[in-house]
Amino acid sequence: MKTKLMFALALLISLSTSSYSQQKNKSLISLASQAQNTLSRQTQVEFALGFSSASLQSGNELMRAKELRNQGLSYYQNENGTRRNVGSYAAPSGLTMKIGFYKPVKKINGLMAGLMVRNTLAGAQPSIGGYEEGFFFNFISASPALKYYPFAKNNFYVNGELGLASVFTKNRFLTDTGLQNYFHQFGIGWAGGMSTGYTFTPFKNKSKAIDLQVHYQFSNTRVEVNGIGDDQWQFSSLHFTVGILF
Repeated sequence: MKTKLMFALALLISLSTSSYSQQKNKSLISLASQAQNTLSRQTQVEFALGFSSASLQSGNELMRAKELRNQGLSYYQNENGTRRNVGSYAAPSGLTMKIGFYKPVKKINGLMAGLMVRNTLAGAQPSIGGYEEGFFFNFISASPALKYYPFAKNNFYVNGELGLASVFTKNRFLTDTGLQNYFHQFGIGWAGGMSTGYTFTPFKNKSKAIDLQVHYQFSNTRVEVNGIGDDQWQFSSLHFTVGILF
């Protein structure tokens, strides 16, 4: 009799503990759900436009051409080994465009995962040569990406990606005979970046929002260059974008 009583008491305690644990887990899940930023609970499609500025860091041909622009010299060298003065160049800058797609990661509050494609059309022209001379620096990246909203009631977020990249450049110049000519380079490699931003929700439909973002990107590409062969180019870029989420 005593053994049966002890067994019943142990069973009752076990059931009570199990019930309490289940209620506690449900409460924690509910609290976690309440603490999650609502923007991170829904699928996001993003389209953004903005301004980009590029910084050229390494690569034989990349830095050689940069040094010529810093000196205000033409990309074309005549038979005597001289180059005409075309004036100073500004740092390459231009338009950047981004398209992204993100879905919530259910097991981690505030985290989203997806894909991002960014295309940047940058360049510069000399102060004297004008349209006769020019430098075009265009690059694109396609990457898996993460987006994280760390706060429940603040729409600040951080963003990161790492993936494939390609670069296409064109140096435009005049020859001795006044003929306009071009020298192109193309390369592929990888790029990664980090960004921070804020999402505004001014619309009645909270599935639509406006995104402001500052993004830093680093690229490493292998470029085929005439007379050099494989040339490893490294460059970075800073992007300021305004986007719409829907």
